[in-house]
Amino acid sequence: MLYYIHGYLSNPNSTKGTLFNEKLDAKAICYRSCEPEDLVIADCLKQINNEIINDKNVILIGSSLGGFLAAVTALNSLNVKKLILLNPAVILPSEDISKLQGVPKRILNEMKNNNLFEKKIEAEIAIIMGTEDDVIPSYWIFEFAKKQEATIRFLHDDHSFTQNISKLPDIITNIINFDTKNINH
Repeated sequence: MLYYIHGYLSNPNSTKGTLFNEKLDAKAICYRSCEPEDLVIADCLKQINNEIINDKNVILIGSSLGGFLAAVTALNSLNVKKLILLNPAVILPSEDISKLQGVPKRILNEMKNNNLFEKKIEAEIAIIMGTEDDVIPSYWIFEFAKKQEATIRFLHDDHSFTQNISKLPDIITNIINFDTKNINH
């Protein structure tokens, strides 16, 4: 089954959540019941795991913080077969988070997960990266992609993919179908 994990300031009923539900039949996961600044990463991961635990063929779409949460979920669950990450917030272990803005330092500390850069995720990983993203540094994504042997597709767009949002369902469908064709041949 296809699931969507939203970003930090978003929610399951966001534009992407609604679009992915309508066009891809993706279930948007509600991983927090608090204000964004009060979330606890371990609680979010537990909520996501509770949603997918009985599904043995999981495809996760994660956007920004949701991309980070999807990657960590896949690292710890063999049920996740494929990840499609949209500008994932995968913070390099060496990054000085004291200079980062927009997310409380406590949450940023919880998001520094060395395992994402040290252990191989068993799921196939495709990343869609906005070339004009001013939220997630591209070098974070490049380093993560190299370590995880992920593919990257570039879109000339911002962090939220505002110019290409209506194209995302088709792009995601093509990624899923392309990988399936290659596996079957």
